[in-house]
Amino acid sequence: MRTHKIGNHSKTAGLCVGLLLPALIAAAASGREPGDGSLPRYIGRFGGPGQDPGRMDGPRALSADPSGNLYVADTGNHRIQKLDGAGNVLAAIGGFGWGRERFNDPVSVWAGNGLDVFVADHDNGRIERYDKDLHYLSTLRASSGWAESLAFDFPLDVFFTPQSELFCLDGENRRILKLGPGGVPQIAFGGVDSGEGRLGSPERIRVTGSGRVLAADTEEGRVAVFDTYGNFLFAFGDEALDRPAGMTETPDGGILFVCDTGNRRVHWFRKWVAAGSFGREIVPDGAFGAPVDAAYRDGRLYVLDRERSEIHIFEWPRPEERELR
Repeated sequence: MRTHKIGNHSKTAGLCVGLLLPALIAAAASGREPGDGSLPRYIGRFGGPGQDPGRMDGPRALSADPSGNLYVADTGNHRIQKLDGAGNVLAAIGGFGWGRERFNDPVSVWAGNGLDVFVADHDNGRIERYDKDLHYLSTLRASSGWAESLAFDFPLDVFFTPQSELFCLDGENRRILKLGPGGVPQIAFGGVDSGEGRLGSPERIRVTGSGRVLAADTEEGRVAVFDTYGNFLFAFGDEALDRPAGMTETPDGGILFVCDTGNRRVHWFRKWVAAGSFGREIVPDGAFGAPVDAAYRDGRLYVLDRERSEIHIFEWPRPEERELR
């Protein structure tokens, strides 16, 4: 399936907005700042199960660009969808297959710099690179010339840094691979020989603005923290998390959000310490099905629910408007 542009006045756009409007009524308000025992405010949701544009089938990952557009790894439909913040479809690419612009279980997408879009095409064993409008750029696979200790297969997640370093979560070997400019492998860490930093069943990774590499480990029920050279530093969250998944942070790094599919909640941390969580108390219809990823942009927190195939929207105070305690 080629890239499809869909205007704001299309039938698809109307459908997505229509899905959002009924949910706007179901909002929970709080008079205090999140983090002092209060909760964020629920705004609405969009998506829903299906194959039509704007709908999803077991989505696994969510990323926001600097303009507030959302990119969804619509795993069950083997495609990537680009949406605006209200759920209107801007572009889509994919369909099941092995060739260019086709996917076989895309499980992660990263679009953080507003220029590049990286996709972890899990069952095809590759990382695909597109521009912001989902035009194909390149493919990265482990080369036969790479050392076995630096190879990857069945990628689970990708993260691209301002230093043009690409971090890949290697599902085959349960470790993190760091690739330099040009896709040249440099180091691997978090594997069986990493001691306290060994990853049991890593689900997602994130590189923070302060240069820490985070790995959500569902087997250990914690988030492991490394530096960008692969040295294990510490772990956190085991007192609160069950099956941690996707992560996002506020622009200043003051708050880190961690999705927890086991507890069906989203937790937030300040300086690696659990500060609160939310779920059934503010989500309509009782609870998240399986919150697998989140993205923060311009005072809004978007949470991707794999089981419901929906994106939930919450209002979270902007860091520049609220003093972080």
